Amino acid sequence: MGAFTVTAWNVEFSKSATASEIAAALVPYKPDVALFCEAPGGNWTREAADVLGLQHTVVGQYATAGHKDKYKSIAGRTPLERYEEVLMADTYHTLTRAVTKIDGTEIVFYSIHYPFGWRDQAHIDETNNKVRTFVDYLGAHQADEIAVVGGDFNYTPTRPGRVSMYHEWMLEIGLEPAWSDLGIDTTTVNTSNAFKPADEGSGKVIDHIMYDHGRVRAIDGGIIQLDPPLSDHKPVWARLELR
Repeated sequence: MGAFTVTAWNVEFSKSATASEIAAALVPYKPDVALFCEAPGGNWTREAADVLGLQHTVVGQYATAGHKDKYKSIAGRTPLERYEEVLMADTYHTLTRAVTKIDGTEIVFYSIHYPFGWRDQAHIDETNNKVRTFVDYLGAHQADEIAVVGGDFNYTPTRPGRVSMYHEWMLEIGLEPAWSDLGIDTTTVNTSNAFKPADEGSGKVIDHIMYDHGRVRAIDGGIIQLDPPLSDHKPVWARLELR
């Protein structure tokens, strides 16, 4: 079956590198689809796509948490159609959705940036509701679409001694992160706090590429290590194959 490469990267509103510099770091991986979050608006995604040789782009309508230049966007090698901004209960947290065809098969891509609840119990409850809203939306569509969801999930996977509720919710609807197929121990690596050497290998893997494990599998991929980092998050990539 057809294989394709996906990258996902929280680019921290291009604070530390230009669109061209960020895209150049992904060129060796030859992505067919590049998912960005915290991407600036305007022509930023188009500039990155040009470096990657990707002809098609979609930029989300709503910035994450209403912050400046924190959009979810998608760049693709094949036409991106049926764009939709999926609300996680409100416009402060959304998913940018687009459909493309790979070897004649429709794949639905979601560029995501999950909220993070921490201030108090009300904030945690609000975040839980938003994540649950999206998981329910995604679950309701699983019979009709092959979904690939990538970006900053703001949670680490379930691991020995610590269950991740959000991860378990995704497993319930049949979606798993690429780390499972690739056999990568996420307790010994990290994707966040890239500028803090003390956090290296901390297990803070919160950026994922997820998909329906029954219809898609990862045959290669990992965390892209950059020196120096170009964002506070490390990019992740996966070579996926339709089963």
